[in-house]
Amino acid sequence: EVLPFSRDQLIKKERFLAGLDGVRKVALQTFTGNPFFFSPLKTYRFSVTPTVKYLNALPALLTDLRNWINGDYRVFLFCGDESRVQKMQEALIEECVPYYSGASFHAEESPKRGVFLFTETVDKGFVLHECKTAVIGTSDLYTKIPVSRRIRRKRGDMFSAPEIGDYAVHETHGIGKVIGTKKIETTDGVKECVALSYSGGDTLYLPVENMDVLSKYVGEETPKLSRIGGAEFERVKARVRAAIKTLAFDLKKLYKERSEQAGYEFPKNEAFMQEFEQAFAYELTPDQASSIAEIKGDMCSPKVMDRLLCGDVGFGKTEVAFRAIYLCVLAGKQAALMCPSTVLCTQHYHTAIERFSSFGVRVAALSRFTTSKQQTEILEGLKNGKIDLVIGTHRLLSADVSFKDLGLLVLDEEQRFGVEHKEKIKNLRHNIDCLTMTATPIPRTLHMSLSGMRDISTIQTPPQERLPVQTYVVEETETLLRDACLRELAREGQVFVLYNRVESIYSFAARLKEILPEARVCVAHGRMEKSVLENTVLDFYAGKADVLVATTIIENGVDMPNANTLIAIDSDRLGISQLYQLKGRVGRSSRLAYAYFTYKAEKVMSKNAEDRLKAIMEFTELGAGYKLAMRDLEIRGAGNVLGVEQHGHMDKIGYELYSKLLKEELTGETQSVAELDIQTSAYIPETYIESSAGRLDTYKQIAEISTVADYKRVYTSLTETYGDLPQSVGNLLVIAVLKSHAAKFSVKKITVKNGLGTLEFPSLASLGDKRIQAALD
Repeated sequence: EVLPFSRDQLIKKERFLAGLDGVRKVALQTFTGNPFFFSPLKTYRFSVTPTVKYLNALPALLTDLRNWINGDYRVFLFCGDESRVQKMQEALIEECVPYYSGASFHAEESPKRGVFLFTETVDKGFVLHECKTAVIGTSDLYTKIPVSRRIRRKRGDMFSAPEIGDYAVHETHGIGKVIGTKKIETTDGVKECVALSYSGGDTLYLPVENMDVLSKYVGEETPKLSRIGGAEFERVKARVRAAIKTLAFDLKKLYKERSEQAGYEFPKNEAFMQEFEQAFAYELTPDQASSIAEIKGDMCSPKVMDRLLCGDVGFGKTEVAFRAIYLCVLAGKQAALMCPSTVLCTQHYHTAIERFSSFGVRVAALSRFTTSKQQTEILEGLKNGKIDLVIGTHRLLSADVSFKDLGLLVLDEEQRFGVEHKEKIKNLRHNIDCLTMTATPIPRTLHMSLSGMRDISTIQTPPQERLPVQTYVVEETETLLRDACLRELAREGQVFVLYNRVESIYSFAARLKEILPEARVCVAHGRMEKSVLENTVLDFYAGKADVLVATTIIENGVDMPNANTLIAIDSDRLGISQLYQLKGRVGRSSRLAYAYFTYKAEKVMSKNAEDRLKAIMEFTELGAGYKLAMRDLEIRGAGNVLGVEQHGHMDKIGYELYSKLLKEELTGETQSVAELDIQTSAYIPETYIESSAGRLDTYKQIAEISTVADYKRVYTSLTETYGDLPQSVGNLLVIAVLKSHAAKFSVKKITVKNGLGTLEFPSLASLGDKRIQAALD
């Protein structure tokens, strides 16, 4: 890849940063005139290494600056404005670090080492070791609200707004492609429209207050565009509705069977539960509290609970599950927590012992780490009821395991169990309450929750002081391995290196030891003798090793607060759920964490692998597991989760509209949408929300306001995230509230012009007011 590279083009970061996100071999050619790093018309070949995030951590930055200067590096700091440059100058003077003004920099004449300060803004930085050059971007230096940040969504809402370049489905006109936005100015105000390209080159301009009729297309890779205004899409929707009737009939039958299933109604035991809840050392997040209330509601009702608890790694799913378990034990019943790995089983066991130690709950662990004598005692304890809670792997599904009175089954990452195990789980969970925990539900589970076959609770609010993991998709090089590990060791942390091939894991560990002789390296994989594996993990936890080279055995639940750098080798071989789970192994404390997903140089990846790695880079914010599950649905295709008979229909109209029609068929509720003709300025200025994706997402959430709670959520989220509302954004919210009220009265059209508002109804009867009808008669 040959990239033009000059100072001006560096400042215009969009031109080249996409190619420098990871470690990649690039040929770099500078233009004549105003050279930045190199002499004109020369070509250089080197590795580009991503820099780290300092985020106002000045001591760490100063340490690195000294090391770079001692190594004869040039370091370019892009501070963003004059005031920040002045503050940086003061810090450098105090620490005796030599610096120069970036404004006077010239590649040929300036000193060959030192720090150069610029007032310009460059988002991301990088290090060129071969050229002894380091660039530190503005967002590397300082904390700020990410441009990709979104406002808080409605609970259970998984569908994101389409972005520019995406295929989208208009409920009337069908499938088009979002090509941008356009502001329309009139004497009455400014409006913004979303521009959609359709078949035949036609363009539709959709006012943003009607974004609720537009959904992101999830289906086949390249759908056929519809024609604007044609009857074709209406015919397609009619065929889909007919097919959905059959599915809805089956679902209603399933709902009826579930409602008729007699479950155990757990007593609330509020006094004992309150004592247990008050013993929790941390404050619950709002989503944790909501999830706990939903689960308690299920357990204390006559129905059989089948609930999915979806929340990011480290967002507190385990505490939610423990409260459900304690409610079960208080009723005199037993609970089982099943997880996919022995390491996770051991960790859950130690966490449960600590949490339940003061409350008389008898806990046991059943896995291949358990000795034969211990297994015999545990099996006997489960039969006679002496054990209240058992935590185990698929060993719990063995024929010799029986319970005296099992009341609750908790499944951690159900998708990690094999097909055979899932069949046995079905038999085990018959007529008992079941809670499934996951960070990234697989498409089938996701669809079952969205369509109502399973209830879903979500935890999307992160614990306080949690920082997003800095994520990089990079080419694997020895330089990267050494730099990433040394940086973590320098702050007395530890490193996970994922290497998912048991046959060659020891040779890779030996190579890593050569690259990093200063570090203590240990190895863990699932085929190790159980005591050796357990001791290795415990030694790493105790800080007796610096780097743990492991297979995906670390994927689920291994909690090492001091390990805050992850390097995944050959990450293109892994699925989205695995990538996300692995990223969750780091960043579980208040310390900033780093995840490097590497791939082999010159390797040609499949499109799916590329899409997975792009997705893991795109969704880096806290709480993104939910969104990644939807992206997994897009990449793998939603059709196969619905069955062959529904696949083609769903592809024709997109997954979100399909789900909406299915919901309407199940509930029998259809909501009318009023036509709007409101003459006022109603749009989101770019100065308020910089990101186009963020604006489109906000437009959709505002347009979908249907209750007072929705209005309060959107208003509060906007003010907390972006500041006080401009008048034009406030107008959008008022229009949304007006439209939601109008829907309840079947209003056909709302007109506001020259200070006068009128409502048009389809008929007087639709008002439902006998007094109006009598007056007219």
